[in-house]
Amino acid sequence: MYTFGHIGVYVDDLKASKAFYTKILGCEVLKEYEYPDSHLVFLDAGGTVIELIKKENSAYRPLRGAIDHMAFKVDSLDEVMIKLHNHHIDIIGEPRIVGSARIIFIKGPNNERFEFTEKIT
Repeated sequence: MYTFGHIGVYVDDLKASKAFYTKILGCEVLKEYEYPDSHLVFLDAGGTVIELIKKENSAYRPLRGAIDHMAFKVDSLDEVMIKLHNHHIDIIGEPRIVGSARIIFIKGPNNERFEFTEKIT
């Protein structure tokens, strides 16, 4: 078995993306690297590492596969929805029940999709 490393996400606006991932999602910056052609930011998302990738040539965003969404477990979906509303972030559709979870989806600053999931009894 392999150990999970990280999820790499191409971004258009590194400053906006870094703010979104830290202020909205609560991620913490682990490290940053700046190269002539790119800037990388590694974030801790509760034990999962997300790598934000900004290429200087914005036309260079290769499609090597598709990630449908990234999901975050939350204690209170209602509190998350209030926070999203206060930051003018729209929820895609209505909250819904899937199995033993109540979920919502949002779009991030780079058109990525995020799911927030609250375990229900």
